[in-house]
Amino acid sequence: MALQIGSWVQTIGQGWLVKHDLNGSATDLATVALLRGAFLVLLSPFGGYLASRYERRNQLMVYTTGSAVIAAALTVLVWSGHIQIWMVYIFAAAAGMVEALAGPIRNLLVFDTAGRDEMTNAVALNALGGNAMRVIGPAIGGVLIGAIDTQGTFAAQAIFLCLAVLLTSRLRPSPADRGDAKEGIFSNMAAGLKYVVRDRRMGQIVTMAILPSILVYPYVTFLPVFATDVLHKDQTAYGYLAAAVGLGSLLGGGIVAATSNRERLGPPMMWGCFFYCAAVGAFSLSRDLWLAVAVLAVAGIFHSVYSAFNASLMQMKAEPEYRSRVVALQTMTWGLTPFAGLLMGKMIDIWGAPHVVGGWMVLAAILTLAITAGSRELRRI
Repeated sequence: MALQIGSWVQTIGQGWLVKHDLNGSATDLATVALLRGAFLVLLSPFGGYLASRYERRNQLMVYTTGSAVIAAALTVLVWSGHIQIWMVYIFAAAAGMVEALAGPIRNLLVFDTAGRDEMTNAVALNALGGNAMRVIGPAIGGVLIGAIDTQGTFAAQAIFLCLAVLLTSRLRPSPADRGDAKEGIFSNMAAGLKYVVRDRRMGQIVTMAILPSILVYPYVTFLPVFATDVLHKDQTAYGYLAAAVGLGSLLGGGIVAATSNRERLGPPMMWGCFFYCAAVGAFSLSRDLWLAVAVLAVAGIFHSVYSAFNASLMQMKAEPEYRSRVVALQTMTWGLTPFAGLLMGKMIDIWGAPHVVGGWMVLAAILTLAITAGSRELRRI
């Protein structure tokens, strides 16, 4: 939870730093996210390989310490007045490198702790904790920006990350997976990709992870644009918008936990994705702050249902020897979001956020319906 608070505090602080303090555009916001995402895509397979070969707890402690150092450096630069947009780009790239290595480990630790039988419940509980922090983190970020300026968000992030390192040290060691110790990293990655392509069911589960990453998630990067240019509010409103999805996700996580013993997870995953797209599309039409907050909270409910079942299916349906590689692919899908976000940002600069985001959500909803209708395998699992 400390790690989640730190992450969301950073998201709020970085978005406001680029949009408000440095007078950046939607394209600038997208570029920062793109640099982070590029390294998620490039290095996540390496993260999956390292997670399968070496003890996971100690690796995670090292990576989290690296994130704390990044946050501390941003704090000093913003406080001293020396921060420039190109520096934000560099730190975004560094954060992407760390997340690419740490992401697979965090997901694997859920399975290591809970096991296959309790995987969905564990994912739901993990999501509940993460979404609770998604509510608290943005609120803290908004308050800190108003009270002690942007540098306060990065200082808070560094503190929470140090706490996360301490808490991680109390976990029991997580041993490496068994496998061919002589297999090289590139052979390892190639085998994982071949497995996903060969296994039709797993390929469709991964496709359902990719679709929202490309077409839906980029809108989060542009919440500062909605707050200032569409709703004509300040950083407090930005915090409310960012927290709204997390608030709804708390309820969604409860729904997942209550229904985790159902026989089939595929149908609720796909319908959750469809209604998530529809709710974000409705948000793009909102011109009242509290209506926008309410609609995003509804979006959070469906996002929580979709993402929890998708994450569960990725690990539950993967062959044991390929699990770490599939989880690495899951982390890679997160890195695809900023690539699409760069295009979305350029379109927003031309046509405005409401029209662009609304159009993308219509496309995402149509594709989700097409996959739902055409995939018998997903409807049966």
